[in-house]
Parts: sequence; structure tokens; C-alpha cells
Amino acid sequence: MRSKRRYEIWTGVKGDDKHGGIYLYKYEADENKLLLVRQEVQLRGFTHIAMSSDKNTLLVTGKTDTDQDVLQSYRIADQNGSLIFMNETVLHTAGDVCHLSISPDEKIIAVTDFADGAVHFYEMDKEGKIGAFIQRLEFKGSSISYRQDRAHPHSAFFTADSKYCYVADFGSDKVWILEHKNNEKTFDITGSWSAPAGSGPRHIAFHEKNGYTYTIMEMSAQIAAWKATKCAETEELQIINIANHELPGNFGEVGEDGLPQHYMAAGDIAISKTGEFIVASVRGHYEIVILRVLPDGRMEIASRLPVRGAVRTIRFNKEGDILFTLGERMGHSTGIMEIFKRKEDDPALFKSVNQIDIPDAFVCSIKELA
Repeated sequence: MRSKRRYEIWTGVKGDDKHGGIYLYKYEADENKLLLVRQEVQLRGFTHIAMSSDKNTLLVTGKTDTDQDVLQSYRIADQNGSLIFMNETVLHTAGDVCHLSISPDEKIIAVTDFADGAVHFYEMDKEGKIGAFIQRLEFKGSSISYRQDRAHPHSAFFTADSKYCYVADFGSDKVWILEHKNNEKTFDITGSWSAPAGSGPRHIAFHEKNGYTYTIMEMSAQIAAWKATKCAETEELQIINIANHELPGNFGEVGEDGLPQHYMAAGDIAISKTGEFIVASVRGHYEIVILRVLPDGRMEIASRLPVRGAVRTIRFNKEGDILFTLGERMGHSTGIMEIFKRKEDDPALFKSVNQIDIPDAFVCSIKELA
């Protein structure tokens, strides 16, 4: 008999000293119950969140009372889901932290700062505490469109072996390939993949079986399948556009936020554990798109699902039959968690089964409970 499926949803909310921080939600899948448990951490200026591979450590970035960027580490207690503060460090970033990640071997933390044009690396010890500063790696380059006057890295993702770190650079239309050299802790830039001009690479997902890297472009709502070769070169397989041309291309009036007309505001990308499907969000359309991964690694659009929010975070459960989507404040959306379950008669179709408003929600991490 299958045990009940339960999930903790650790959600970061932007806001002041009182309302900003980390909130714990729980989802009982079999009963389809989604509820707020409590605000676990108060933190002004929340920016990002990351969970370790063992699901026991939660890292959070936000602001100090003097408006400096700060990185905090918490242990997730098994008994009641409480967060136990471990330590923190003030970051020397530029005030625009846009992504946070932990290497699979849980030894290195990558803090990406959009304004700084760099990724900052820190050690993490066996307990999950933040260790010494390792390196600030800055990127160079520019492109042709909105916010592309210089390098603006948007995210950094580690490969499964923790040997490489791939950085999606919105500003230069590149994904930088970083590599550990001679077992040292620092990284070197050893290669790059070039995205279409003006597309704005945002997030990355690695396919565990076919070896391809799938990159979503924020401005153009394209997804590229490519891989690095042994000679530090890249091999591009496909670029597919997931924009819905029957819908408007902006979440607001053109010029409202200084956005170009073609800006699609694509958000996140995730791959199911089986590798059969990719899910990506287009915030400008309030849609998520399900793509089928073909045997050769190429993609084809299988279905489109309307969502209530501008989805910034997508997470699959282990079985790949539940989707957690978190919409941020954008356009008419003020922040919402929406949960989808796969339809039994078609694995490419999901239906919305539950949602809860979370004002000023930004990003989240999911922990499946035994």
C-alpha cells in the first residue's frame, strides 16, 4: 500500500521586516489539501531560496538593516518542519541577487547577481553552514536588446557531478561553462554557448538521460537543446519557440515598464524525473507549456495550460504526476501557488486541482515527506 504523499513548500515572499521572509505551506496530495502552516523566517528584502540535495538545508538571501545583501543558512527540522538558524554572511554583491544554487555534492554555493555581472561562490560545510568566500567570477559581453548593455547573469546551475557550473547570461546572450581546475575550489570559464541575439537566456535544466542542456530564453520564449563537447565546443540540436501567438506578447502595455514589444517574459523550466517531459512558463501569457522530449532529444509542444499567475518557479514531484507552480507579482497577478495533477488518460495533460494566494510570492523549494 502506497504511503500518503505529503509535501512541504518553502516559499520566499518579498516585503518589509514584518511580512517578508520564508513561509511554510503543506500539501496533502491524496486529500488535495493545500494550506499555510506559518511564517517561519522574517526577512526584509527577500531575494532567493535554495534547498540542498539531501533536502535538509535551506539557504536564503535577503537584506540586512543597513540594506546589504545577506546569505543565511537554516537546517530543516524533521519533526515539525521548523527552520533552525545555523549562520549567515554579508555578501559583497551589488544589491540584485537573482538566483541561488547549491552544488549536488553540497560543498559550494553559487550566488548570482544580475546588476553585478558576476557569480559569487562560497563554501558549504557538511552541516550546511556557509563557509569561506571562494571567488567572484565576472562576465563580459553585450547584445542588442532590453537590459543587454552588458553582462547580466540570471542564474547558475551545477551539473550532477558538481564539476561544472553553467551560467545563463541574459545580457550577453550566452551560457557560460565554468569548470573546476585541478581539483581546486575556484572555477575557470572553459566555454560558452551562444543564444539567438536578443533572446535573453534565463534558466537551465539538465536532462539526466540524453545529456542535453535545455535553456529557456526570457525575452523570446524560446527553448534551446544543446550540449558541450569534449573539445570545449558546443553542439546545438534545436531551438523551439513556445510563445502563444494568439495571446498578447506583454503582461502590460508596451512601454509601461520600458519593455520591447517582443518581450515574452518566459520564466522557468523543469524536466520530469523520467525525462519524458519538459515544462516551461511564459509569464507574459499566464501559461505553462508541456513539451514532449523525443528519443533524439528534440522537443515538441504537447499541450498548453492557462495559469492564474505569472509563473516564476516550476517543480515536479518525484513521480512526475504533480506540478507545483508559483506565480510572482506581475501584471494583474499578485502572487499565487497553483498545483496541477496529470490526467490518467494522457500523461502530457495536467489539470489545475488547487491554488492559494500568496501576496508578493517570489520563488519556492519543494520537500517531499516520507
